[in-house]
Amino acid sequence: VEGVEVQLSGARNMMYMTDAAGNFDFADLEVGYDYTVTPQLDRAALNGVSTFDLVLISKHILGVQQLTSPYKMIAADVNNSKSITTLDLIQLRKLILNIDTEFSNNTSWRFVDATYSFNNPANPFAESFPEVKNFNNLTGDEAANFVAIKVGDVNGNANVAEVRSLAGTFNMNVAEQELKAGNEYTIDINAEDLTTVAGYQFTLNVANAEIVDVVSGIASEERFGVFAKEGVITTSWN
Repeated sequence: VEGVEVQLSGARNMMYMTDAAGNFDFADLEVGYDYTVTPQLDRAALNGVSTFDLVLISKHILGVQQLTSPYKMIAADVNNSKSITTLDLIQLRKLILNIDTEFSNNTSWRFVDATYSFNNPANPFAESFPEVKNFNNLTGDEAANFVAIKVGDVNGNANVAEVRSLAGTFNMNVAEQELKAGNEYTIDINAEDLTTVAGYQFTLNVANAEIVDVVSGIASEERFGVFAKEGVITTSWN
């Protein structure tokens, strides 16, 4: 991961920003002293996050399809409560809807010592896993490697330069209406073949009209973010 702030503390305090390949290097350290390496990155919380992640986390909570690695489970613990619950879904959906722009009790990335072996990979929260690398009584060259975990991204598609992909077509229908200034209108939006869709998200921009309210249907109220001043409605459903 590029642009990670790696802090060195102990006998010397230094900081190194990782390069495009995720590398960092602290040179000319005195041997015989203790050092700690700590990576940190907290930006672009939405990177790699979509309604599909909500679908996968929901399946894990319901026991339908379990997340397959401790790293994915750490990513699913959005509110950093050391558990995976519907509260994580609520906070992640607020991020997708742009109601929140960052995680309230977590950083956007977490880093686990790559050499660490989980005692119970099916429940990484049962133990205190290392998010730093300690070197006691440094004797020479040492390596510190970390597994980078993008919080909220359980399908692992986060990228420094986020790229979203399209798979298939999802049609939504709106009946044509002639709108006259000064009047209030209700505009129904209907979807086709919703039974075949695991989830969707989109942003609707409204021009030359004021958004008064969103009346929920199959998609309930908490699935919407309404920004009336900007003329924008966000939605995420699964």
